[in-house]
Amino acid sequence: MNIKINIEKNKTKYKNKLFRGFGMVSANNSSRLLLDYKIDHPKRYWKIMRLIFGENGLNIRHLKVELGSDINSSSGTEPCVKRYREEKAQVRRGAAFILAADAKKINPDLTLDMLYWSEPKWVSDANVEADRYEARYKWFKDTLNAAYKELGLKFDCISPNRNERELEPEWIKYCSKKLKEETDCLYDFSKIKIVAADEEGNWRIADLMLEDEELLSAVDIIGSHYTSHCSENIRIMSDKYEKEIWFSEGCPPMSYSKGTSRFDGSGLSGINGVLDIADRIIAMYPCGCMTMYEFQPVAAAYYDGVTFGYKQLISAKEPWSGCYGLESGFYMALHFSLFIKQDWAFADSACICDGEKGGDGHALINTVKSCMAAYDTETGDYSAVICNSENIEKVYEINISGLEKSKTALEIWETRGCKQSAFEENIAFDENYFKKIGEITPIKSDNGYSFCVNVKPYSLVTLSTLRVKAPKLKSIGSKILSLPYCDDFNCSDKRLDMFSGTPKYTTDQGGAFEITDFNGKMALTQIITPDTKAEEWGATPLPVTSFGDDRWFNYSVSAKTLLAPSNTPDENFAGIGLRYNSACKGISGYSLLIYQNGKIAVRENDFVKAVYEYTYFGDFDLSLPHSLKISALYDKTKYYIDDKLIYGHSGDYCISAGRAAFYSYYAQNRFFDFKAEETDIFPYVNRFDDTDPEF
Repeated sequence: MNIKINIEKNKTKYKNKLFRGFGMVSANNSSRLLLDYKIDHPKRYWKIMRLIFGENGLNIRHLKVELGSDINSSSGTEPCVKRYREEKAQVRRGAAFILAADAKKINPDLTLDMLYWSEPKWVSDANVEADRYEARYKWFKDTLNAAYKELGLKFDCISPNRNERELEPEWIKYCSKKLKEETDCLYDFSKIKIVAADEEGNWRIADLMLEDEELLSAVDIIGSHYTSHCSENIRIMSDKYEKEIWFSEGCPPMSYSKGTSRFDGSGLSGINGVLDIADRIIAMYPCGCMTMYEFQPVAAAYYDGVTFGYKQLISAKEPWSGCYGLESGFYMALHFSLFIKQDWAFADSACICDGEKGGDGHALINTVKSCMAAYDTETGDYSAVICNSENIEKVYEINISGLEKSKTALEIWETRGCKQSAFEENIAFDENYFKKIGEITPIKSDNGYSFCVNVKPYSLVTLSTLRVKAPKLKSIGSKILSLPYCDDFNCSDKRLDMFSGTPKYTTDQGGAFEITDFNGKMALTQIITPDTKAEEWGATPLPVTSFGDDRWFNYSVSAKTLLAPSNTPDENFAGIGLRYNSACKGISGYSLLIYQNGKIAVRENDFVKAVYEYTYFGDFDLSLPHSLKISALYDKTKYYIDDKLIYGHSGDYCISAGRAAFYSYYAQNRFFDFKAEETDIFPYVNRFDDTDPEF
C-alpha cells in the first residue's frame, strides 16, 4: 500500500497551534510510592524522575496534580491539604506537590496545573452557591500560597471545573475573576491561566463559551479527556479565538507486550495497545486541534490490583528494591519526545489520521493513514512520526518543500515486535524497540525533495533531520521484600518533615492513614471521620491501606489495634489483613476485624458476608489496645486476639498471595507495632501473567 504525504511550511502562523509536547497527570494515588523511592533509593528516584522530565527521556513539559480530598478518584485516594477551613494547607501530605517541586529541579520550565475530583466537606457543605464558591476559592488560594511558601512552586494553570463532571460555568468565571483581582498572594495570581473543562469525551464548554462572552474571556485553554476528535465549535475556538486546545487526560498503553507478543509477534497492537495510543497522539492535532497529550499516569507508583491497571509508561512498584520497569509505551513515547521539540510548528499538510472512533469508545480503529509531522520554524529541522497499526506493510512517499533542510539526510528510528512472521527465530520481546535502522537522503523532485520509507506491519517509525543519541535505558530487576518485616511507625524526623506523616510503603484506597503521636507512642491512624469525609467522585471503599509484597504467601501479620470512640458502635471497626491483592474491592484476601460493639468478624475477600462472627462479653475492654493476628499456611488460616486462637479455617480453595492491609471505619482508629513473619520455609510465590509461557 502506497500513501503520499507532502511536508511543507504552513501558510498561516498560529501561536496557539505549536506542539506543546507531553504532559503528566499525577492523580489517583498513582505517584504515592515514589516517596519511598526517594528515601530508600534516592539515586533510582532521580533516575526515574529524569526519565520522566529530562530532555533525554519523555521530556514531560506540563504536570497536572490532583487537589485531593481523601476519596478514591479511581485508583486510590489523594490526601486533602485542608480538611478544615482554618487548617493551614499541608502540601507535604502525599506525593503530588513534592513530585512537582522535584520535577521543577530537573526542568525549571515545567508548567504546573491542578484539578480537583472532589472537595473538602467544609467546602461542599456551603448551602448557598456564593458561599461555596468563596470556600472553594479559599481552598485553591491557600494551597497555591502554601505550595509557593513551602516548596517554591508557582502554578501556571488551574483547571477549576470538577474532573469529568457537570460543567460549572459560573464557578469558572468566578475563579478566573478572583485570580485576576487577587492582591493577598505570594506571587502574581493574575498570570495563572484557566483550563476548562476536563470533560470526558466531549466539548460542551465550547458551546457555552460561544454563548457567553465572559466565559469566553475567562477560559484561556480548553481541555478534554479521552477523545482524539473535537467538535466544530472547538475548531472555531482554535481558529477564530486562538485558544489552545489540549488532550488534557489521555491513556498510556494498557498492554503487556512481554506476554502478548507470543500471540502475534508484536505485542503492540489491539485496543489500548501501544499503536492505538500512538494513533491517538498523532490524531489529536488533525482531528482535534489539540497540541498537547497528557498521560494519566506516566509512572505507576502504586501496587497492582487497582482500577484501570495495567496502565503506565514506567512501573515503579517496589520501593524497597528500587526496581523500575520501562514499558513498551515508554519507547513509543520516545518516538515523539526526542524528535519533536516544544514550540515546533505542526506541518498541517502532513498531519493526518483517518482512524474511526470505536472499540471501548476511546480507541481508534481501522486506521490506514497515520502521520504527525512538525518542523522548527528557525532551523528548518523536521521530524515525522508514522504509525502502522495494521498487519500489512505500507510505503509512505514523502515530498518536502519550503524547509531549509529539505534535502538533509534523515535518521530512521523504528519500534516493532519481536518477529514479523511465525517463521522467524524467537528473540526477546523488546529486541526491536526504539532502534535506529538507517538513514535516507531525499532526492530532487518536481516540487522540492522526496523519498520513500517502508513501514512494517504493526510498527512505529520516526524520520528526523535531528541527530539523536539513544538514551541508555534499562529496567532494574525485581527483589522480594523479605520477611520478617516490622514497622513500629517511628519514622525518622527527615521522613516526617519531608512527607508530613505519610507512612512507609502504603497506598490508600479509602480514607487516609497517617503517622501520629498517641501519648508519646507513634501510631498509624486513620484520620477521616464522618465530619470530614468528602462527597464521592465515583466510589470509595471503607478506609483501607495496603503495603508490602504481592508475592508474600505463607506468612502471618500482627498488630495492636485501638478503637476510637464513635457514635456508631455497630459500624465502627478496625482490623488487619493479609494476601490483599485487589485494591478496588476494599476488603481483599483474609481479614480479622474488631468492632466497637464487641463483635469480631473474619472475612475472606468479602466485606458483606463474614466467614465467622461472634460477640465478646465480659471483661473485654475496648478502650485498651488489643493484639490481632492472622496466620496463613497454604489453604489454612488461623485468627488470634490477644494471643488467643478464636477461629481456624481450612478450605477447598486458597486465596492467592498478596500484601498486608489495615482496615478501619471512618473513625480515628489506631495501629501499633506491625509485624509480618513467614510461616513456612517457602513463604513466597512467583507471580505470572496469564499470557506468560507457563500457561
